Amino acid sequence: MASIKFPNTSFQEAKLRRVYEAKDFDNKGYVSTNDWENWGKIAAEKVGSDLDDEGKEYWVSVGESYFGNTKSYDEWTGFFAAFIEKCPNYREISRDINVKLFKAIDSNKDGVVNLAEYKAFVTALFPNLTDDDVEYGFNIIDEDGDGVLCQEEVATACAHYYYDEEDTKYKHFYGRWDEKSRGGSIWTWLTSSCYE
Repeated sequence: MASIKFPNTSFQEAKLRRVYEAKDFDNKGYVSTNDWENWGKIAAEKVGSDLDDEGKEYWVSVGESYFGNTKSYDEWTGFFAAFIEKCPNYREISRDINVKLFKAIDSNKDGVVNLAEYKAFVTALFPNLTDDDVEYGFNIIDEDGDGVLCQEEVATACAHYYYDEEDTKYKHFYGRWDEKSRGGSIWTWLTSSCYE
């Protein structure tokens, strides 16, 4: 077991719980490679395509890289802690994994993620996001303002989402996220756990 603590702050904990719970598509209480494949299928359907073998490989590979064979949130955060402890360059390695995520999101394989692809990616996970929420997150990631997301922008923003301990703009990687506009189990958890 890792000797470092991860997550380190209640804010980081809230972000991680938010995505962990959302990624459990089959409601087994943990995130599996099957969940990642399901996420990819839903995102592909939202842009009017099917998840091909290459796309499936990207989705599953990212899931395996980020989740290993963990069977609970605590195992997953322990997996992350051990990764951070063993790899001083963990942010760089994570960005490499996030390149695969970029390729998974880029469903039309044109080398950029457009707003429709990003929307499919985030609303497959968080179906209650509004168009404004989606565009807000997209614009945060689109550092150069060219209207599409490049591989570097996605990889960097995703790494920040998972590793930033404090509130930064990258908390919106999965669309606008603020406790006043989101319902659901994470907000119940936040109110009962973080802000007592």
